[in-house]
Amino acid sequence: MAETEGEFEDLVSDFSASFTVSNDAENCATTRIDQYKSKTTKQDQETRRANFLERQKSDRHKSLSVLRDLEDSEEEKKKKWNPFKNQLMLSEWLDHEPHDFEENWFCKVAPVGNRTLIVAQRGHTASYTKSGYRTCTFPSLLPGGHNSTKSSYSVLDGVWSEEGQCFYILDVICYKSHPLTDSEADFRFFWGGTKFCEDLCGIGEVGRKNPYPMIWLPHFACQKALLTASINEPRPFKIDGLIFYHKQGHYSAGACPLVGWIKPDMIKEVLGMELNLSAFHMEDT
Repeated sequence: MAETEGEFEDLVSDFSASFTVSNDAENCATTRIDQYKSKTTKQDQETRRANFLERQKSDRHKSLSVLRDLEDSEEEKKKKWNPFKNQLMLSEWLDHEPHDFEENWFCKVAPVGNRTLIVAQRGHTASYTKSGYRTCTFPSLLPGGHNSTKSSYSVLDGVWSEEGQCFYILDVICYKSHPLTDSEADFRFFWGGTKFCEDLCGIGEVGRKNPYPMIWLPHFACQKALLTASINEPRPFKIDGLIFYHKQGHYSAGACPLVGWIKPDMIKEVLGMELNLSAFHMEDT
């Protein structure tokens, strides 16, 4: 097990070098509701989104360059650090409807569960909490996740559902050794949905090489009529909330203003939409 853990650390040390973690991840409120209570103004949030998009343009090829040129020194290898910590992209409360909401945003319905970083490499798969704690090691049908594909690796952003004993996948960070951190959400969601539907036969089912199913969460456009219909579709899980992604947003570790979050009972307040909340299979709060 120690050898396997070391291999994973080597992988993610390379992988994490491609990220610039926002300081907001360390200084965020202890709970989502605390963060929501200290709302920003609409102008503040819109300005930060615009600034974030501009920074993305200048850093577009930075992560790939780091991955190519990285060469760990012996001194760096001796450092005590957790390469899995703070690698997930975190949302902000969606305080106001963005001005380009219907044109440039996607939505995903998030299940109740624990956010998880999933790393598949050298014939093993491991899941990690936001703080970098390893919760489980197992085989999977992901590229890199079992012996027949151990020459490649994959990294996913997902939610572990204790009730369903499965992973619901929100985003794809790296697939088959191909980093997607510099790809826009529009492409990542298309890529991930296509791979899960066409290339990963059986990954959504329990099997000897895949003890924990991984289910890709679909995204949908934020036109109000379509949004209402999509949200009301039946789902096999309790709903925790809605996650909104800017189409042009890259995958950036830490708090990101291009990813918004609301609870279902906040939809009317934030988006001005009337929904029959009794139809939701929501977690009791």
